[in-house]
Order: sequence, then C-alpha cells, then structure tokens
Amino acid sequence: MSKQLVSFVLDNSASVSKEKLAALMNGFRRLAASGAQYPFLEWELLTFDAFAPDVVKSFADAEIRPVRAGRMPLLRRATQVAADRLLSRVSELESAGEEVFRPWIVILSDGFTFDEPSAVVAQLEEMEQSGRLMYLPFKLSGKLYTERMQSLDRVKHMITIKEGQIDQFFTFFEGMLDRRAEGAEGGLKFRKNDFEGWAVL
Repeated sequence: MSKQLVSFVLDNSASVSKEKLAALMNGFRRLAASGAQYPFLEWELLTFDAFAPDVVKSFADAEIRPVRAGRMPLLRRATQVAADRLLSRVSELESAGEEVFRPWIVILSDGFTFDEPSAVVAQLEEMEQSGRLMYLPFKLSGKLYTERMQSLDRVKHMITIKEGQIDQFFTFFEGMLDRRAEGAEGGLKFRKNDFEGWAVL
C-alpha cells in the first residue's frame, strides 16, 4: 500500500499550557502505539525552537520540552524544516520504487511565534495547490497571541480545537488514517461535519 507521510509541527512556547502539552503528548503516545494498525504510516513530531527545531525521537518522557531559555519559538523555521524533511523522504521512497500519498503537514499552535509566518504559508499553499503536500493548521485555543499568528489565520484559516478536546483531535486523525487503510485515494477531502463536536471552523 502507498505510504502516508505526516509531519506534526507543535507549538511548545510558553503560550501553551502544561495541561495542553500533556494532553498532546498522550495523543502522540497513542498514535505511536497504534503503529501496527497503520503499516503504511510514517510520521514525526517537530517542536518550535529557533533555528534548530527539535525532532522528537521518544515519547517516553512525561512532557514535551518547552522552548529553551534564551531561544525564540519560530514557526516559520520549524515548518520549513518539516516540509524539507517530508519532501526529502518522498524522494527517497519514490527512488526506491515505492508509491507515496500526498504528505501532510499538521500545525498545532496557540499562536505564539517571533517570526513572520505568512511567507512560509504562501509557500505551503503553493505546494498544496501543486499536489506536493496537504497543509492542516489547527489552533489550540480561540485566541492567537501575536499579530503574526493572527495574520496567518487570515491568510490560511485555522481550525480551533475546543477546550478539552485534544483527545478528539487524535480520534479524528485516526479516522483519516482508517479511510486511508480502507483505500481512500487522492486528497481525502474534508467536510464541515468532520470537525463536528470538537472543533470550530
């Protein structure tokens, strides 16, 4: 079966509460534990951290590490690294003769970054329109903390995960993988009721 590559880009700045980060880590542990259920899936988690975004290698730690003291959370850099890594892996797999679905970048943010995200959003949208990847931006609360992130929301509408509904986000994501496992092809088009109950469009 064709490979599905996914990169999660997670806001681990001070704007995200410890409770939300813990809930997200539980969701990623759950996804890691379901690996045998989705043999076609390759995914990784990157966190914001200046010019060297962390690729999370282990999910055994109790918490996702916050942005280190003295460093700046940079969404643009983390997203660029995620896209570069995804497309490099697509190239590797295709060179080896494997088929690959359009990869996904999933951004999860509370809206805090020191850089200007609109340029990278424009680049991601161009890549999305050309069929190279799919870009899914989610916000972890209704309030985005910086004008930069508010401008991102205006450029590319972000889906708000309701308070206390992070677990339901992972259920939604697993549902998307189930559709892949059942043979869904192409872009897996979203409908409004896909987000019913746990998100605000």
